[in-house]
Amino acid sequence: MARKLNRHPVAEINIIPLLDVLLVLVAVLLLLTPFMAKSINVDLPATTSGAVMTQDTAITFEVHADGSVWLEGNQVNDWNAIQGRMKGATTARVFADKGAAFMSVTLVLDKLAANDIHNVQFAVKD
Repeated sequence: MARKLNRHPVAEINIIPLLDVLLVLVAVLLLLTPFMAKSINVDLPATTSGAVMTQDTAITFEVHADGSVWLEGNQVNDWNAIQGRMKGATTARVFADKGAAFMSVTLVLDKLAANDIHNVQFAVKD
């Protein structure tokens, strides 16, 4: 008896054209993203009765390489003694030496958060 061969076409999934299309879409997206960010216009609301932030509402901390912390030019030895100065502040500027221990900077951030000061600006070299 002769054997009958099944000659069905082999089903293959060809993903090469799909990958080509995806790579072109990624390239177009990468090229257009910087232009889209520059074209966004934001109309910020204005206020007529709000208080304008002045330099008086910001406090300045310095963290030196030896771990000492200074507030407005005075060395901080007792954090409880400076609570009154921190109460009226809304913004804090931190000037940390690059050799300062991370723990010293963390201590300053912890004290600021405890006094509800969450707007912290770090000074860096240009």
